Amino acid sequence: MRKSLTVPITEDLNGLKIKAVLSQSVGLSRREISRLKFAENGILLNGEQAYITAVVTTGDTLEISFPDRDLAHYTRISGRPQILYEDEDLVIVDKPAGMPCHPSHEHLDDDMGTLLQNYYGTAFTVRAVGRLDKDVSGIMLYAKNQPAAARLSRQRTQGILKKTYTAVAEGHFEKKADVLTYRLARREGRRDRRISADGQECVTEYTVLQEYEDISVLAVSIITGRTHQIRAGMSYAGHPLCGDRLYGGSTEKIGRPALHCSKLVFQKPFGSEMITVECEIADDIKKLLI
Repeated sequence: MRKSLTVPITEDLNGLKIKAVLSQSVGLSRREISRLKFAENGILLNGEQAYITAVVTTGDTLEISFPDRDLAHYTRISGRPQILYEDEDLVIVDKPAGMPCHPSHEHLDDDMGTLLQNYYGTAFTVRAVGRLDKDVSGIMLYAKNQPAAARLSRQRTQGILKKTYTAVAEGHFEKKADVLTYRLARREGRRDRRISADGQECVTEYTVLQEYEDISVLAVSIITGRTHQIRAGMSYAGHPLCGDRLYGGSTEKIGRPALHCSKLVFQKPFGSEMITVECEIADDIKKLLI
């Protein structure tokens, strides 16, 4: 979906060049400004196409329209996604376990991104912001336009966008709340990650919410975002997730990692409002707690 913004030129912007307004007031990156330069009707000053070197004056109206990229066409998956929140710039869904969050060479047309693309039609391209493992359920965020995707991704880096996961791990924790720090590295030819001094740093926070006979329910948040960070980290701590065969968890009661993204907090990409979205844990995880 093509994203457009209108910027009224106020007194504090008087005398600036358009590129300065776009950078300082709108917060666009050099790359975004460059895309606008070459887009048809990408930059309009008082309704007329304008160069980024043009100077604005109080009372002017600056309109910008971001070009969208070519759409990918997929046809095999259809249905209605479970939408938790939506506005003109983004959509948040409850992704079921077993469904990838975006296309890959192994999953070209059975992923959530493709489901959303087909649900909306060919009006715009949805862009995943972050990811969830295929077998992890819960909140997944998608942007409806490129500038929204860029801003939401920047929020992840800046720590504004935050996720909380609900996990069910084996055993009881000695520390009921802790911060785990470790390093993860790829294993050549294998899906799992290994603890290694040469790996990427991982910082994982957890709090025990409830204990049952032989399992613990946790609220988990990650300061860094690494593949399998929570799964490998819990195994490293001696408490693999229930159902996580890859990292030593038992599959007796659940056939996939008992991990669910249950809460997302972020700032609207074109505004200051903070949004909180929550998602009830999946049924197969609920059954572990009966």
